[in-house]
Amino acid sequence: MDGLQDAQHAAANHDHPIPVSELVTGIARDWPSERLTLGDLMEALGARGYGVLIVLFALPNLLPVYIPGLSPIFGVPLLIICAQLAYGLPTPKLPALLTRRSMRRADLRMIAEKALPWLRRVERYVKPRPSWITTRAGERLIGIYGVWLAAIVCVPLPLTNGPPSLACLIMAIGLMEEDTRTILAGAAFGVFGSFIGLSIIGSVGWMLMAGFAWLFGLS
Repeated sequence: MDGLQDAQHAAANHDHPIPVSELVTGIARDWPSERLTLGDLMEALGARGYGVLIVLFALPNLLPVYIPGLSPIFGVPLLIICAQLAYGLPTPKLPALLTRRSMRRADLRMIAEKALPWLRRVERYVKPRPSWITTRAGERLIGIYGVWLAAIVCVPLPLTNGPPSLACLIMAIGLMEEDTRTILAGAAFGVFGSFIGLSIIGSVGWMLMAGFAWLFGLS
C-alpha cells in the first residue's frame, strides 16, 4: 500500500510529475485487491488530463501477442477519450458502463511487464518543446486524429491495433510534456499504422467477399 500511496501522491504533484511508466508499474504491483476497475485506475493515476488516459488505454494493445477481444475493450474507451479531446471538453470522462469494467491485478501486471518498455523508450527522449500544436487548438486536432487511429484499434484483427495504439501513446506523452517533436513523431508513425491497419482490414474484407461469392455461386 505504501508504494501505491506514493504513486498517487506523486501523480498529484504537478511541479515534479512522476513518469506514467512508474505510476502504472506501482499500481500493478501494490494494488490492495485482486481486481480493479477502469474507474479505480483513472482515480489512482490522478488528474493528469487526457494524456495519461490515452496512454492507459493504448498500453494493452502493445502486447507482443494477439489476444482475441482485447482491442475493442480498450479501443472503445480510447476512441471516446480522443473524441472528447477533439470536442474540447476541459476534462475527460467515461460513462459508468465503462468505468465499472474490471480486470485482474495480475493481468495489469502482465500488461505492465510486457508493454511498458515501449513507454519507457518514448519517455527517455521527451522534453518540453511548445508550439501551436501544444495549444488548445492543436490538442483538438490531435484528438481528431486520435479518433481515426482508435477506430482502427477497435477492429478485432491481428496486427491492426498495435501500430495505431503506439502512435496514440507517443502523441499522448508529447501532449503531457508539451513536446511538439514527440507529437509529430507519433503522428507520422500513425500514418504507418493506418496503412498497415487498412491494408489488413481491406485484405480480410476482400477475402470475405470472395468467399461469399464462391459460396453462393456469384462468381
